[in-house]
Amino acid sequence: MSAFGRPSIAMNYSRAFACALIALPSVLGCFPNRAHHQFVAQRAPADCIAGDATHRWDQLQRSDPPEPRCASDVDYSASPMDLDLTKIRDEDTIQLTLEEAVRVALSNSKILRDLGGTVLRSPQASTSTNDPAMALTDPRFGEEAALSEFDAVLKSSAFFENNDRRLNNRFFGNQGIFQQDLHNYQIGIDKRSAAGGLMSVRNLTTYDANNQLSNAIGRSSFEQYIETEVRQPLLQGSGTEFNRIAGPGARAGQINGFLIGRVRTDISLTDFERAIRDLVADVENAYWDLHFAYRDLEAKVDARDIAQVTAKKLEAQTATQGTGDAAQAMEQYYRFESEVIDAVNGRSIDGTRTNNGSSGGSFRGTGGLRVAERRLRLIVGLAINDGRLIRPSDDPTKAPVLYDWGSSSGEALSRREEIRRQRWVIKQRELELIANRNFLKPQLDLVGRYRFRGFGNDLINYSDKSDAVSNLMGGDYQEWQAGMEYTMPVGFRKAAAAVRNSQLALQRDLEVLKEQERVVLYGLSNAMNEMKRAYDSMELQEKRLQEIVRQLQSLQAKWESGQDPALDVLLDTHRRLLDARLRYQQSRIEYALAIRNVEFEKGSLLSFCNIDLAG
Repeated sequence: MSAFGRPSIAMNYSRAFACALIALPSVLGCFPNRAHHQFVAQRAPADCIAGDATHRWDQLQRSDPPEPRCASDVDYSASPMDLDLTKIRDEDTIQLTLEEAVRVALSNSKILRDLGGTVLRSPQASTSTNDPAMALTDPRFGEEAALSEFDAVLKSSAFFENNDRRLNNRFFGNQGIFQQDLHNYQIGIDKRSAAGGLMSVRNLTTYDANNQLSNAIGRSSFEQYIETEVRQPLLQGSGTEFNRIAGPGARAGQINGFLIGRVRTDISLTDFERAIRDLVADVENAYWDLHFAYRDLEAKVDARDIAQVTAKKLEAQTATQGTGDAAQAMEQYYRFESEVIDAVNGRSIDGTRTNNGSSGGSFRGTGGLRVAERRLRLIVGLAINDGRLIRPSDDPTKAPVLYDWGSSSGEALSRREEIRRQRWVIKQRELELIANRNFLKPQLDLVGRYRFRGFGNDLINYSDKSDAVSNLMGGDYQEWQAGMEYTMPVGFRKAAAAVRNSQLALQRDLEVLKEQERVVLYGLSNAMNEMKRAYDSMELQEKRLQEIVRQLQSLQAKWESGQDPALDVLLDTHRRLLDARLRYQQSRIEYALAIRNVEFEKGSLLSFCNIDLAG
């Protein structure tokens, strides 16, 4: 009840407002966001709430995935069963050189592929051709975002007020009743300098129409002023070095200036170059895997055919020598036939790829022709099935190659992508340490302001000199302010912690660089030693193959002359011939990959393949 015996209107409003606040959460709870409400209704029906987990999972599984933004360009019309390997013609094969495979892979790779399935297991870890540009244009940590802090900022505002008050003062307004129309218009520009200073120029216009009885020029008036203001840090936050590193408005431990953004871009470029290097290495891995798959199939087909001929000859002699020898020969034929089937179709197991024993990849040519061919299609970006077979047209080199250890190790420590990336990280830590040390200084700002004022009953009136603009331009009313502002946190605890953290991070990354250099030299040593081993093995395997061929020719000559050689010796020679052919082809590919791995460890693989990165 009010003092006059009736309920207070203000009290009623207060009670109503309090009731509204109490009811607001329940109202909002009853009317959730429409999209969220539909999601819950679709995925959690009423009969799931009771705890039937199986039924709830079924409902979750039934929900449809979102539609793709655009139609997929993946060709899935061809089947792997469309190709009949028994009727392969020249027009059913694609002759492909290693250089062409690399070129196709680079032109088709918007997402830089690998042979480890990263795009399915960790799609966020996949590198794309957009990554360097994304780092540059990152609105939080990129170069452009950091530079934008120094852009001029245009500010403007317009506010309108209508005031109607009853006051306990007869000298204010008209007998204590004050009525006013108040308009405020403001426009200005703020600009941050490279040294950390903030410069502002602004214009403010005020229109005031009120019923104040003591007004000097009537009911309404205009006030106009133009002012400039400068705030320049002298200690903390001052200097072009700090502002280029940390950016204006930085805080201890939150360093995000232009130079830091540029280092992040350089790190992203190095990551992109490393992904390109790995892609090129994996293309070569898949190419030589397929090359070996063809040689493996050819050797096994020849061994099978030889075993078949031998079995037929023994079958013809069954009447005089019994069936034991023919059965032994047929057993070997069936063995080779099963190996041919495996060599044609293959099994889905890991082939040669980066970081499987060596950084560039150690040879594992065990997948079979069809699997190896699809793996090459996957890495270069061609259709997985199109009714044709890719056939490598290049052969691995047999020429001896020598590298100088001194120049190769120096090149590896200066050009290897991981080493260059870590050096950029160290540069970032050094810049962060420089910036964080600045926060150990107190805040001392020099502040200055200068203002021109104008006042009148009109804003602009060319026939009357008493308007606000003319009054302002006359310079009769000028004001200025100058001073200094000092702030210092006692103890500088946060700044000291940021400096110590930067020192520890820098020390850690320096130690990481040392270990990386050791690992790079370790990998280069292995690659150069592997190259020598592979070359020596290739020469020996070639000699071994020649001797086995010579032995087999001698056994065949005996057989043709009527002297039957021991069957066990003949069949064993067939098996050793197959093994020698495969080991010789394997050693050739191992030597080619060893040369590639030396270039990989040196950080010169892209230049070795005549690949240049351009922005």
